[in-house]
Formats: sequence, C-alpha cells, structure tokens
Amino acid sequence: MDALPETLRELMDRQNLMGAKLAEEIGLSATSVSQILTGKTRPRQVTLSRLMKRLCTSKEDEQMLISAYESKGAEGLPLTPLVSEAANAQAEEERVRRFMEVKAQSIAFKRSVTRELDKAGITYRQDVTENLVVTDFLVEVGSKRVALECKFNLRRDMAKTLISARLIRKQFDCDEVLIVVPFYEEEDGDDLESKELLSVKSHIKVLALPELVRSFEIGAKL
Repeated sequence: MDALPETLRELMDRQNLMGAKLAEEIGLSATSVSQILTGKTRPRQVTLSRLMKRLCTSKEDEQMLISAYESKGAEGLPLTPLVSEAANAQAEEERVRRFMEVKAQSIAFKRSVTRELDKAGITYRQDVTENLVVTDFLVEVGSKRVALECKFNLRRDMAKTLISARLIRKQFDCDEVLIVVPFYEEEDGDDLESKELLSVKSHIKVLALPELVRSFEIGAKL
C-alpha cells in the first residue's frame, strides 16, 4: 500500500488544509493533487519539494514525507503531469506578489506605530532581540515593561501571534504584551473570544492604533 497519500493527508489535517487550497499554493491543478492524494500518481521531485515546503514544520515531518515518497508502494505509479512552465511561472509570480503586498503593508503599519510613539514622546526600544526571541517595540514606564507587537491584519495567523506574544512576555519579563492593529471592530471580537486568548487576556491584549495614540500617558493607559 502506498504510504504517501496517507502521510500527505496527515500533514494536511494538522493544518486544516483542503486539497484545492494546497493545489493553489503549490502551483498544481486540483485534479493533479487529488490524483496524488488518492494514490493514482506519484509527484515529481519539484512537486515533492513544494509539498515539503508547504506542509512540513519540522525535520521529522520532512523525513516522514521523504520516507513515504520512497516507499515501495509508490513505485511504478505514473508521475503527476506537469503544469506548463508559463502557468507555473505566472502562479509563482502571483504568490510572490501577494507575499510582497502583505510585507509592504506590515512595514508601512510598523512605521506608522513608530511615528505615533515618537509624536507622543514615548520612549521605546525597537526590534529588541534576546535568545532568538524578538519584539517590535519594548516600552518601559517606571517599573512596568510592555511589549508592542504590530499586526496589520488581525484575522491572519492569530494563533501564531498569540504563541509569539506568550514567548515574548516570558523572555522579556513583560507585564503586558499589546498586539497593536490599525483598527478594531466589534465583529473582530468573535475571532478573539477563544479559550486561548481568554486564558491570557489579562496579560495579552489587542489595542487599535488610535487607542494607543489617545493614550498619551501610556503608563496610565497600560
């Protein structure tokens, strides 16, 4: 029996990733991915590399996927048809453009936070790193230490943001970690009212940039 489809499904399940979305992200057709997941075809090396990059989060995951790919059950299967080079190039360019757009938005927002902190006369350290843990801003008011993490899109990778905030609070011995966003709407609360956030919300909070601006005396606000 081919172990590859089972391994791929396990890795996809961990990330709650559907086949159509995976196909879009690695530049294959949904049909091609479906054929791989049902054991009808065997991915080419280039496809395996893309699958590994997208699905594997550790060396153990990578080894598991390679072992499944090299298993006897996969021998003799036809290789997944290649999408045309032009289509691959276009898909890759679109993915890079989306990445660059998000990166540009994040950089611009972080600069906005810097300007507002400067206008308010708030003393801070920027891009502080200790033991490979980094925070965007570290503010100290009296005996209180607060880390500020800039997040342009509140709805993107919130679970990862919360884990980062916990690591930052522990590493820098912060009283609070504030996740600073451009604005905050009531409906956003539905995404945040999770057990994860509720368990730490006294130390990790979401704060819209206008609120930070209004809190000229940051010590009083925080």
